[in-house]
Amino acid sequence: MRVSLEWLSDYVELDPADAALAGRIAEGLLLAGLEVEAVERPGEALEGMVVGEVLEAGPHPNADRLKLCRVSDGKRARPVVCGAPNVAAGQRVVLALPGSRLPGGQAIEAVVIRGERSEGMICSARELGLGEDHSGIIVLEGSPAAGSPAAAALGLDDVILDISITPNRADCLSVLGVAREAAALLGRSLRAPEVRMEEDASALAASLCQVEILDPAKCPRYVARIIRGVAIGPSPAWMQRRLRAAGMRPISNVVDVTNYAMLSLGQPLHAFDLARLAGRRIVVRRWRPEDGPFRTLDGQERRMEGEDLMICDARRPVAIGGVMGGLESEVSGDTRDILLESAYFAPSTIRRTRRRLGLSTEASYRFERGVDPGATARVAAWAADLIRQAAGGKVAQGEVDCHPMPVAPAKVRLRHKRVSDILGLEVPPAQVRRELEALGMKVGADRGGACEVEVPTFRPDVEREIDLIEEIARRQGYGRIPSELPPSRQPAVRPGGVRRMEGEAREAMLSAGYSEAINYSFVSSAGLARLGMGEGAVPLRNPLSAEMDVLRTTLLAGLLGNAALNLNRGVEEVRLFEIGRTFHPNPGQPLPREASRLAALRTEGGAPALWPDGSAPGGEQPLPRAVYELKGAVERLGALLRLPGLSFGSGAGGGAFAPGASAAIRVGGAEAGAIGVLGRGVLEAWGLRQGAAAFELDLGVLLAQERPPRRFEALPRFPANLRDLAVVVPEKVAHGEVEALIREAAGELLESAALFDVYRSQALAQAGEKSLAYSLVFRHPERTLTDAEANRAFEAIVERLARGLGARLRA
Repeated sequence: MRVSLEWLSDYVELDPADAALAGRIAEGLLLAGLEVEAVERPGEALEGMVVGEVLEAGPHPNADRLKLCRVSDGKRARPVVCGAPNVAAGQRVVLALPGSRLPGGQAIEAVVIRGERSEGMICSARELGLGEDHSGIIVLEGSPAAGSPAAAALGLDDVILDISITPNRADCLSVLGVAREAAALLGRSLRAPEVRMEEDASALAASLCQVEILDPAKCPRYVARIIRGVAIGPSPAWMQRRLRAAGMRPISNVVDVTNYAMLSLGQPLHAFDLARLAGRRIVVRRWRPEDGPFRTLDGQERRMEGEDLMICDARRPVAIGGVMGGLESEVSGDTRDILLESAYFAPSTIRRTRRRLGLSTEASYRFERGVDPGATARVAAWAADLIRQAAGGKVAQGEVDCHPMPVAPAKVRLRHKRVSDILGLEVPPAQVRRELEALGMKVGADRGGACEVEVPTFRPDVEREIDLIEEIARRQGYGRIPSELPPSRQPAVRPGGVRRMEGEAREAMLSAGYSEAINYSFVSSAGLARLGMGEGAVPLRNPLSAEMDVLRTTLLAGLLGNAALNLNRGVEEVRLFEIGRTFHPNPGQPLPREASRLAALRTEGGAPALWPDGSAPGGEQPLPRAVYELKGAVERLGALLRLPGLSFGSGAGGGAFAPGASAAIRVGGAEAGAIGVLGRGVLEAWGLRQGAAAFELDLGVLLAQERPPRRFEALPRFPANLRDLAVVVPEKVAHGEVEALIREAAGELLESAALFDVYRSQALAQAGEKSLAYSLVFRHPERTLTDAEANRAFEAIVERLARGLGARLRA
């Protein structure tokens, strides 16, 4: 929101040229919660430019289209060559002197043009960045003194505050709203605009048009004013100047007045050509299928839906309520009679339509945040009289005010002790009254340490007692609130259940070198379908965008998007995890079933895609290293969480993983998730240029397992006895089976058993066998283990494997 101090001075007493005051206002607004992003001084761009008086303007002796002028800069007359057809003696113009620079960057110097010296430039609107008109020079109104600053003559000796308005402060999306804050800040009174109507008593507005609201929940109020006999043309220069200062382009007098009223008072307006409204009738209703597509002012054809609110005449829609008007009823150069609309629309209705159409306007921006329903008639009258002044014509007497659902001001009870408790400040009741009344609120008498506050309709964000306390805090200044917490005796709370497991899982993944990602719970239904997990996804009624239309059934979709973003920004290797909720169908219940999950993703990065010898361990089917690292992370997680019976086996699949490159993760015999190499289709869908692997676990399944108590062991004091074991087993025997029998046979003396090689040769393959090699660590906890004891344990392992699996030592 760009606010001119000169415009602000219409509503609060201040000097726009006072630089110190401008800084004070900017700082005060910032401390009050209105973020002033920039303070601009437009006149600085016209430094070195003065008002020039054209003394003579004759033909150039050596050029047909140029004129040779003598222009006074207040000190002396200068020769200036000018090509504008409208330059004439006696005019006051903008003269750019040698040494100055135009806003576009062009430096002005004394030069010779077609044999004649030119000491400056007489400027057009385009050259000064004040518009697109380049057909002639700017001729200043009145008789400003030659040599005076051009910025002052153009009304640009002003200060512009560029303010970022938070979504809850819709009341500050107008100059009047910011002026209310500035008046409270400066301790001055607010000058509300006065409505001084000159109405045509010979014509009643109610006899010239009719208004009917068929959906009062979406449009509680609609006001129409009629202005007849207007002449469409440019708006006054002062209005154009203010619109440009606010960042808007002047169009015509009628359209400019509607924009000017919106910026001044915060109420969006729309002007219809009355002659183009069938039956001179306005009907506010929802879109119907027989209405068909709708063509908006920008020439685009929009496909509407049944929830969209339409402004219609007796035959067809003529505008999308609160968003944009229609092409067939717009004001044009032939327009003579106008119906001026001033309405209040339900914010949720406008927000839904705007998002679905992807059509954001200044009007929709304000309507979806909430305008003042009590100001619609007042602003319509004010703007109608302004149209009469700017475009001529007569304002029909009265208005058509359809108001089926009046909006009453909210009343909130405020306890004075609660103010002190929340803010940590003692704010006397009399001061509370002054602070709130300065913001336009009505404060009732104190009764029992509390008072009733009537909140004006232009503050829809103030609904509760805590909102009033926030307003008092803004007026007091956030810097006055003590930074220390009040004394309390709240006991420490240790999370339990899923929350505790989430915390432990987070620590485990962070310690493994993974970074945590936090994503929206809303994802693309198309993305879930690519992962083979879209069935049963819960759709959103009012999605933020087409890419966030369902609740997620997996965390992998978000992690894939994170990985793609990081890789596109030059990150070589991505290691991410996320802990969050997923949502699943819950038949017979009003809400979906929620599950707490942990997922992780690892890309190949700059490391070799396979193991150093070009294969997986022992010559198995080659797999990316990422999946083995992830498997290690799962095993580390299982150890830290004390998960019983963690194992990997067949049974997992789905569209996310490559065929034959995934496994189920089981805990205590229950399937808890899956791990694997992501399929090529998934990688291409997310634009990943390198291989990746992922796993996902249901933390609810892990929590359901009975975990053994945490045990602590002293560091070993005695040396270990190391042995290698290579056995030949049938091809179908899994590593897990072999490891289980090794641990069973060795007993307590075996400290660890790790697979380090899988070997297949042609001879073994023909026999349907393979070789597994293990590194065994034997250790006695209380003394040094002898070789004889280690040999007995080793022989017991060999005998148990032979008996249980038909295994033999590899020669």
